[in-house]
Amino acid sequence: MNQNNLSRRYFIFLIGIIFNAIGVAITTSANLGTTPISSLPYVLSLAFPYSFGAFTFVFNILLVLGQAALLRKEFQKIQYLQIAATFVFSFFIDMTMLVMNLIPNFHYIQQFAFLIIGCAMLGIGICLEVYANVMYIPGEGLVKAITHRLDKEFGVIKVCFDVSLVTAALVTSIICMDEIAGLREGTIFGALTVGLMARFFIKRLKIIEKWINTEPASKKPADNPMSQTVLEFSTAE
Repeated sequence: MNQNNLSRRYFIFLIGIIFNAIGVAITTSANLGTTPISSLPYVLSLAFPYSFGAFTFVFNILLVLGQAALLRKEFQKIQYLQIAATFVFSFFIDMTMLVMNLIPNFHYIQQFAFLIIGCAMLGIGICLEVYANVMYIPGEGLVKAITHRLDKEFGVIKVCFDVSLVTAALVTSIICMDEIAGLREGTIFGALTVGLMARFFIKRLKIIEKWINTEPASKKPADNPMSQTVLEFSTAE
């Protein structure tokens, strides 16, 4: 893979991260619950005086450190770039939340429309990350590490991981606020539809893959200085 190709991959990965952040923020702003992977940071942001993005950043750093602890010498140094990606992700969550807070949200139909738009944005973001294929995102990376250590199916571990996060968010909400906050039908809707939307866009945005893999006519392919990883995704972002 030449340097031009690698640069395109990281560019597409960055755009995917931004789409994911906007998707999470729009979904959350619908006030019908947030996605499973974001449920615990969101509930913490409701219970304590720190932003959704701030808790997301800390939470994802812990996920990266968890990968490193599980994989040890097998953990690729390139995966520490997940921390930089998480900073961008968290920043755009907070910026989008600020914008969404300016939009009146009175009707359930409007809320559900925002939920669908947010899930679609997440689907596009995951699609772009899959095409980029340069590194894991923290949640998927930790699931992959657990899968490797336990020698279990990725899908099974992913479901257990998401259920654990939602359960932790539920318990935290009840303990800190004496009510269930941040978890509603939108959480289930996102878990069931984001993966389907990602598959939909993967099939229809193949032009991005062609653009990434187009070799400049005037240059010969150069060796890729970094080892590649395969980004896996599930039905819950």
